[in-house]
Amino acid sequence: MRKKQCKLGVLAVLLFAEYGFAQKKDSLSQETSIKEVVVVAFGKQKKEEITGSVQSLKAKDLSNLQNGNVLQGIGGKVAGVQVISSGQPGSKPTIRMRGIGSINASSDPLIVLDGIPYNGDLNSISSADIESISFLEDASSNALYGSRGANGVIIVNTKRGKNKKLTIEADVKTGVNFRSIADYSVYTSPQDYYTAYYNRARIGEFARSTQPGAVPSGTTPHAAGLAALNGLGYNVYNVPFNQLIAADGTFNPNAKLLYQDNWKKLLFKPALRREATVGINASGDQVRSYTSLNYLDDKGYLISSGFERFGIRSNVDYSITPKLKLTSALSYTYSKQNFGETGGFSNPFQFARNIAPFYPVFLRDDNYQRLYDTHGNALYDYGDGQGPHGGTRSYAVFENPVGNLQQDKSQTVSNITNANLGLNYEIINGLDFTYNFGAYLENLRNLQFGNTVGGTSSSVGGTISQESIFNYTLNHQQLLTYQKKFGNHSFNILVGHELNKTKNEGFSGSKQQLLLPTSPSFDNAVKITDLSGNGYEYAVEGYFSRLLYNYENKYFFNANIRRDGSSVFAPESRWGTFYGLGLAWNVAKEDFLKDNTVINALKLKASYGQQGNDNILLTNLSRDYYAYQDIYGINNFGDGKPVLSLQKQGNRDLKWETSKNFNAGFELSLLNNRVNVNADYFERKVSDMIYTLPLPISNSGSYVKYGNIGDMYNRGVQANISVDILRNENVQWNFYANATHYKNKITRLPAEQRATGLVSGLFILSEGGDRYTYYLKEFAGVNPLNGDALWYKNSYNPTTQQVEKTVTNNFKEATDYNTGKSAIPKVYGGFGTDITYKRVNLSVNFAYQFGGYGYDNIYRSLFHSDTYASNYSTDLDKTWTPENTSAALPRVDLTSTNQNENSTLYLIKSDYISLQDVTLSYQLPDDFAQQAGLSGLKVYVTGNNLYLWSKRKGYDPRASLTGVSDAYKYSLLSSVSLGFKLTF
Repeated sequence: MRKKQCKLGVLAVLLFAEYGFAQKKDSLSQETSIKEVVVVAFGKQKKEEITGSVQSLKAKDLSNLQNGNVLQGIGGKVAGVQVISSGQPGSKPTIRMRGIGSINASSDPLIVLDGIPYNGDLNSISSADIESISFLEDASSNALYGSRGANGVIIVNTKRGKNKKLTIEADVKTGVNFRSIADYSVYTSPQDYYTAYYNRARIGEFARSTQPGAVPSGTTPHAAGLAALNGLGYNVYNVPFNQLIAADGTFNPNAKLLYQDNWKKLLFKPALRREATVGINASGDQVRSYTSLNYLDDKGYLISSGFERFGIRSNVDYSITPKLKLTSALSYTYSKQNFGETGGFSNPFQFARNIAPFYPVFLRDDNYQRLYDTHGNALYDYGDGQGPHGGTRSYAVFENPVGNLQQDKSQTVSNITNANLGLNYEIINGLDFTYNFGAYLENLRNLQFGNTVGGTSSSVGGTISQESIFNYTLNHQQLLTYQKKFGNHSFNILVGHELNKTKNEGFSGSKQQLLLPTSPSFDNAVKITDLSGNGYEYAVEGYFSRLLYNYENKYFFNANIRRDGSSVFAPESRWGTFYGLGLAWNVAKEDFLKDNTVINALKLKASYGQQGNDNILLTNLSRDYYAYQDIYGINNFGDGKPVLSLQKQGNRDLKWETSKNFNAGFELSLLNNRVNVNADYFERKVSDMIYTLPLPISNSGSYVKYGNIGDMYNRGVQANISVDILRNENVQWNFYANATHYKNKITRLPAEQRATGLVSGLFILSEGGDRYTYYLKEFAGVNPLNGDALWYKNSYNPTTQQVEKTVTNNFKEATDYNTGKSAIPKVYGGFGTDITYKRVNLSVNFAYQFGGYGYDNIYRSLFHSDTYASNYSTDLDKTWTPENTSAALPRVDLTSTNQNENSTLYLIKSDYISLQDVTLSYQLPDDFAQQAGLSGLKVYVTGNNLYLWSKRKGYDPRASLTGVSDAYKYSLLSSVSLGFKLTF
């Protein structure tokens, strides 16, 4: 009894002390034996029996990931899988498997949790609770999921009870989150900014005066530059603006800086990260159970942002009789996510980058001393004339994200209950019936609170918006499985039915004019500005069957078929038939290789199949659950009478997008399984793609209509290699790498757009091109005489009667061209190494991509001609000036707004190498752990997302699927933690 108390006491002390969260760290394994068991659709298979492309990450591969959502951390670890993440803790990443699944419908893979399709976000599940994640990439693997498996399937299996004893594992870790990469290089000194702004006006006047036919303005370039400074509103030096800069451009040496605040240091600070999990395994002859508790406090480096989660899980397997088994997986998760990303000028990332460095964070009096309220709290400067000498900002008046984030709230609170129950009965030997039931219940509460002190919300006395969403999904599966072996012939036949129903209900309201300045209670505001409610229902039903056959464990055949009906489509086009076929040959078991000492395993495989996609996206990226029905909005135009307006025109002829997938590859093990190679060729043809249809001019953009308009394909190769460089009693050294290359090509568009293509933002969709080919004006250089940006245009030459490429300085005249450059990389993947020496382990893992292009819209915006005080790139010294007429970048002034509009000038290679994670661990000797009442103790230090090599400081290709930089996105974060893992 005393020994048990000692164990529990040690556990309690460590949990409350919040020292690191030690996870078992082994190398991110590549599968070294084709005989291992892998989770697949509706069950498990030996890897040697799989005819398609299935990859798997085990618990040890996930143990060091420090992400609120486990999928955020898998970048570079699985061939064929791209991961695009945000730095917002707990955010959902964008996942793409083997290319682009659609233009306008969703390309997201289906997530299956413990055998049941999962509608929730994986940020509700601790990575410590996950036993394995399988990635089903081809049709023979995922066609059994029918209409939802076209973009791949991710199967997540949580841990279950094992071993006939009681064991307790405690993981605790504490660390720090910080910004992953430095931001773009902009001016940080008021002197440098004032000089740059002065020069913008000076150069503008110079360029204007040298234009043919220019009218004298009565001022000099120097005087124009000084006059422009007066419009900035704030002078942080002790001399007036007209004395700051001399005619030769030098800054007044007698000017003394009176004050300066650092926006970035106040907005972005290292933050604490704490995580703890206790897992209890209790198993006997008839009952096996796994129970866990987990807590995560993952604060973001942006002040007031973060993710907090508490979860409890109970997975139990009952052997009621030798023939009857019952399984359950019950979990509850509470989470709270505080966001820092907003749109417009108030977005802290955009604001900190763009605000001129002389504008203050804190409110000051005319003597430049900081001001405080009656409680001693600092007051913030909103640029509205309350600052020194009544100056007003020329940039983002009424906004101050440092002040707003202290008082505003942008928060989502989630309560999720997930229950999966399964009953398995062996009817006769080899014939099993299984009934699975899954229930997912989610209650979300969204809060937006705008304070009364400053920011745009203060002009209306403060704002409160609240939204409550209730969502539930019920899933029923009935499975009949028959297994039989006749001599060398083995059969496994599955027949099943699945019904999935989802219902969503939401209600939201907004109010203004707060009584109490800090209370987010809805009753605290008196003026109702909006009340709305909505919801949807969705159902999909499927009947399916699968045949698995093998002969002598050498020849394998897989065939499956599914008939699905989706409520998204009209009854007459609701049902679709999907299938998958696969073959595999275990060559290593043939007589001619049986005694081979070099080749330990060799399997050849091929598969083909067809799947559907009913996940249609509206223009706001929400899902369209009523594709065949007209959707109306109810409006009030001021007279109190409801008016219907058509928002989307239904299409009863709309049908499934169809994906036809071919896969062929091999799996090879050499030299006593020290070298393992897995390679696949894949081809994915998508037909009847859904996109907006051209509508009559009379529509004027008031509504949209979707139709099946085109076809495309993805073709590529992917490969994994794992090599045990050293493998003996004291040293194990493994190296792994994976790579994926694919081409995307659009093969059919509607006849109306066949000649011109479809323009989609910065991209053009054209037959023969890919989804993300840039369509831009082509930069032609800089006019050395005046710094004008030059572009190409097509002009008809009446003499030659040919269209020729000429140069223009008129942006509106310039021609938009298909650049032939794509955001899709030529190759992407990851590599890493794992070294163990006795009780010490070091693992290092990288991700990479090469060969694609990004469009750096943020960099472009830092060469603006705005007259308000927005910051500039320090590359401004590379732009044209009268003193630098050979510059590669065009003139930047305060009036020529088209000088740096969208063009090929701002295309950039999106190549990168990212240091994803590093872990150093030490397993303490058993006798030392036993003295503390433990059966095992591991100490480790781990870091995630630690470094990025890319083409430009600030530009992060990992953050965008399209390659276009986003000024408002939460930049990726890094984490470093100290941890312990204790086993009782």
